[in-house]
Amino acid sequence: MKYFRYTTLALSCFLAGCVATPGTIQELSERQDNLEAEVGRMSDTLTDVQRKLEIQSARIRNLEQNYSDIYLKLGELRVRPSPIGPSEAAPDQGTVGPPAPTAVQAEKDLYLRAGKLYNQGQFLNAILAYQVFIDTYPDDSRVADAYLKQGLSLVRIGRKDGAKFFFRTLITRFPDSPEAGKAREELKSIDSE
Repeated sequence: MKYFRYTTLALSCFLAGCVATPGTIQELSERQDNLEAEVGRMSDTLTDVQRKLEIQSARIRNLEQNYSDIYLKLGELRVRPSPIGPSEAAPDQGTVGPPAPTAVQAEKDLYLRAGKLYNQGQFLNAILAYQVFIDTYPDDSRVADAYLKQGLSLVRIGRKDGAKFFFRTLITRFPDSPEAGKAREELKSIDSE
């Protein structure tokens, strides 16, 4: 008999603990929804961090390439010893080797290199090359086009939210330029999707 009482008591306690009121179930459901929303936000944040890391990695590779190119050019520009003696050299002869690039040539080279990367479909590298150009020559007349190409590059690789930043920057800095008109069209296209 005692066994029956204890069993009945234990079973009733167990069943009473398992019975949940409707408010409790709703509260648990809300908590689960909140947790799922938080996981979604964290996933979006992680994706954004990964994208930024990718861009920074590409920027570092691009800078490494730029430094390598600069060192190679510096090596070419160094004065090379002449095979003939100094008395045999012409008096008006300067340094041996190609002339040092002017600021205009260097500016043109950066812009052309970025354009070449864009045309080859190397969009991440093009974005970085255009950014180096913008940072180095912020007052150049081609900066508006560089912002436009950065935005278009991001559109082409499917990162339309990132492209919005470059289009908005272009519109803010150069509101009356033809490139700003194209950026407005691109923003409308992105927002309509």
